[in-house]
Order: sequence, then structure tokens, then C-alpha cells
Amino acid sequence: MPEINIQKYYDDLASDYDNRFVNPQLDYMRTVENSVLAENLVDFNGIILDVGCGTGEQTLALAKDGFSVIGLDISPKMIHAAKKKSEEAGLSISFIIASADALPFKKDCISLLTSMFGAYSHIPEFDHAFSEMNRVLEDGGRAIFTIINRWNLNWWLRHTFIGNRDWVRHALKNRDFVIDGLWTYYFSRGELLRRMRDAGFHKARVGSIMIFLYPHLHRIEKSASLYQQISGRIENIVRWDFPFNSIGYYLLAVCTK
Repeated sequence: MPEINIQKYYDDLASDYDNRFVNPQLDYMRTVENSVLAENLVDFNGIILDVGCGTGEQTLALAKDGFSVIGLDISPKMIHAAKKKSEEAGLSISFIIASADALPFKKDCISLLTSMFGAYSHIPEFDHAFSEMNRVLEDGGRAIFTIINRWNLNWWLRHTFIGNRDWVRHALKNRDFVIDGLWTYYFSRGELLRRMRDAGFHKARVGSIMIFLYPHLHRIEKSASLYQQISGRIENIVRWDFPFNSIGYYLLAVCTK
């Protein structure tokens, strides 16, 4: 098995992180994440924990909106970049270097935990991380996160048609990959729901993002095409409905303790 070093992977990525993941597809994904998060912040009063905060885009946005938020990431260089951004913006935000499977917080002290862009897919001890998520949340608290989907229809069609047989065979037999030291686990919707129940969440709603779009394209477009605009509008209608809630590139979960 290739060497796994998740912290090093993100440390190496930190200096270019804000520029690397920029395209209309990911802009759409962030719009969906922000919309669902905003729906759950109406009349909200509590502490938000942003797990896998990276360079702090989501953390800073929440702080600017007046929320009390803590940013957490396993990468010291990501946290350094996030702190620099917050200082430049004149914001007072606590940033912590830690892993999601060992959250340095007391039980029941967080009101809402958020984690976007699939961070929990890169945690080998994900069951323990889900238990930690539940432990630190107060009763009635929510976890809102995205995670990479095993049965993303777009991915399977793309790799089948381009003849990438080795990847397809591996994906049929396994649920994880290691590329450049980054370990990634692919969850099905049913498995994610089961694991969240096992972690202690009494309610979980799971839908899809990027049902008709592919997040990583070699050709970078500066603006959304007509196809992207139309597919996004359709997705906004069907993302929580069967079978569309199971076939997006990312699964979007809203779980209540």
C-alpha cells in the first residue's frame, strides 16, 4: 500500500490551496453548502466548529456574519494561512491544529459542527471521528458536512467510457484509494446513514451535490456554461429525492444529535 501521510499532503497543498480548487462546478458546490448551512443558522446562537477548515474560507465567512466559530485542521500550514487571513480581516477567531478523530473539546460544548469539501473522507479512523462529532455536540446540536460518494454516477460513467479499467476494477472491489499520500474513503448513502446512527445521531438527512457535474476538470472554465446552469437548477429541485440523493459526486448530510 502507498504511504499515507494526510498532514503532509495538506501542508504541501496549503500555499496553492486557494487557487487550485477554483472552477464553476466547485463554485456551485460551495453555493449549495452555504445555502444549506444558512438554513440551519436561522435564529442560531451557539458555538460553531469548522472541521477541516483549510485556509479558513468558511470559518471567516461565518465570523464575518457575526457567529462564534472555531476553525480546526490537521495541517499546521493550513492553520497558519487561515490565521493570517483572519488577522488581515481584523477578525478574532480561534484556530486549532488537531485531527477530527481526536477533537480537543469537552462533551456537549459545540452547538453546530460543519465540515465541507469532503474532509471526513480522508480520516482513516472515520467511525471514531463520527463518534467524536457526536460527543462534542450538545443535545439537539447538528452536524452538516459533505463527504465523497461511492456510487457517483458521473464518475462511474466517465471512467467506464474512457476505458480506465484499473480504476473501475479497484472501485468495484474496494471503497478506498491512496493517491500521493492522500487516503480517501468513498461512502454510499446507505452506509453513511448507518454509521451516523451507530455514532449516536437520532436523525440524519442525506442528499447529493454534483449529480450532473464533475468537480475536477482539466480544462478550467471561468464561468458556468449553459449546461452547468441548467443542471444546477435541476439538481436544486431533486437533490434530496430518490434516486438522485444517492448518485451525486458528494453526499450532503444534515445530522441531529
